[in-house]
Amino acid sequence: MSRPLPDDLLQVPHRRDVPFARLTTLGVGGLCRWLFEPTNEGEAQAFVRACAREGLPWRVLGGGSNLVVLGDLELPVLRLAFPKQHRRDGNHVTAPASHGHISLAEAAAIEGLSGLEFASGIPGSLGGAIHMNAGAYGREWIDVLARYRFLTPEGELVEKAPEPGEFRYRWSWLDGGRVVLSATAALAAGDPATIRARVAEYREKRGTSQPLSKRNAGCIFKNPTGHSAGRLIDQAGLKGLRLGDAEVSPEHANFLVNHGHATAAEFAELMDQVRAKVLEVHGVVLEPEVEIWRE
Repeated sequence: MSRPLPDDLLQVPHRRDVPFARLTTLGVGGLCRWLFEPTNEGEAQAFVRACAREGLPWRVLGGGSNLVVLGDLELPVLRLAFPKQHRRDGNHVTAPASHGHISLAEAAAIEGLSGLEFASGIPGSLGGAIHMNAGAYGREWIDVLARYRFLTPEGELVEKAPEPGEFRYRWSWLDGGRVVLSATAALAAGDPATIRARVAEYREKRGTSQPLSKRNAGCIFKNPTGHSAGRLIDQAGLKGLRLGDAEVSPEHANFLVNHGHATAAEFAELMDQVRAKVLEVHGVVLEPEVEIWRE
């Protein structure tokens, strides 16, 4: 990006040259040249409106848990830094998009509200979870989402209930410059001890079946219709395939892990090799579940 950024955009809190290794759970990538971190909706709106007016492309970053960055990024990156507080109104819980996804599920459990147990082991931010309609154990966010606030690509603020077609498996319409600001979950009152036990059970399952001790970006590929991506990769004999410090996890084949110093190029090549081998063995094309950022 060669042109200077407009003055009003530079009024939004920002940092320069932040390594993506610090911003993502995978820990690879180059430098984020411009990281904008608005602390309230007004600053977020100012960022989006300035970029829209200037015709300036940009990206939005949540907790960095579903992201593979392949190199430096010159484009402005928006990461909300709203206060991470939730509020309860009866059986409804509202939280900002910057709220930790796991911590929100745990807070609901402590308050005796059931419905977010599935989210208890899914890392990242609430905004990222809404954006990808995150889910596990047969549940996903659209099952509990009552309302959400977002900015349009032009910077207009909208609050609405979800409508048919806006969310489906690991996808939502909230891309193309739309930014989730907050969300409200409709939950059900229950016994706090029972709910916390279910949360603990789900977290234990993830801990015993996924490589949580290694840096990773979560499931790399979507499950094709009628198949498990992890099982297809495993049956293709790819568990343990390693390029440098990037490896197909021996614990769960749909996780690619960083042993400490993996490069973006190693991860890109490893993903390509996995997709090619699964296509060769099974005739199935794997689609990434993670976002992939290139300049």
